[in-house]
Amino acid sequence: MKRSDYYERRGLDRIIGISDAVFAFSLTLLAIDLVVPDLQKQQDALLLQGLVDEYSRFLYFFLTFIITAAYWSNHHRIFRFIVGYDGILMRLNTFFLLFIIMMPFVTKLINEYGHIQLAVIIAAFGYAAPGILLGFIWHYASRRYLHINKDLPEDFVRLTRIKNYISPSIFLLSIPLSFIRPSFALYFWLFLFPAHIIADILFPDIIEDD
Repeated sequence: MKRSDYYERRGLDRIIGISDAVFAFSLTLLAIDLVVPDLQKQQDALLLQGLVDEYSRFLYFFLTFIITAAYWSNHHRIFRFIVGYDGILMRLNTFFLLFIIMMPFVTKLINEYGHIQLAVIIAAFGYAAPGILLGFIWHYASRRYLHINKDLPEDFVRLTRIKNYISPSIFLLSIPLSFIRPSFALYFWLFLFPAHIIADILFPDIIEDD
């Protein structure tokens, strides 16, 4: 291995390492907002009712956990094919991590003020931003095969670009619905799951995951 290749690999390892650390920290912080019911009497019925009353916290916790974990999976996936980097790629990744670390804030905002349109719009942008930036990272790295393996099929590069924007598109498309009723935007987010399933069926990966 050439000295330049060695330092290039070490630099990429550091980028991936700090990214994984930020994801781990953000995912851990999500659980801090979960509240154990404060019971006046130690009774099963009261405990059950207390947990039911906190259902929205658990709902948005699981939603944000799945979204964040999906962004981590996509980040890990595209960096398998990135073989180099420069200052622009590092800055794009840094901004991507900025929004990942804000995920706990977005979760708390939507949990407490999900009935307010502005909160829903901010949350939609907060959930969409990492996906947009991840798309920018791949678009920049794959442009003319600047920082990716030159043996990758063009169809794979193009489909990866498209799939990166599925999640942020769902969140951004939900914003107009919030003008009708904020809850409509929240329900629209449920299309995330079938949208990805349909995309995987219609556009299967040309390169199999390890």
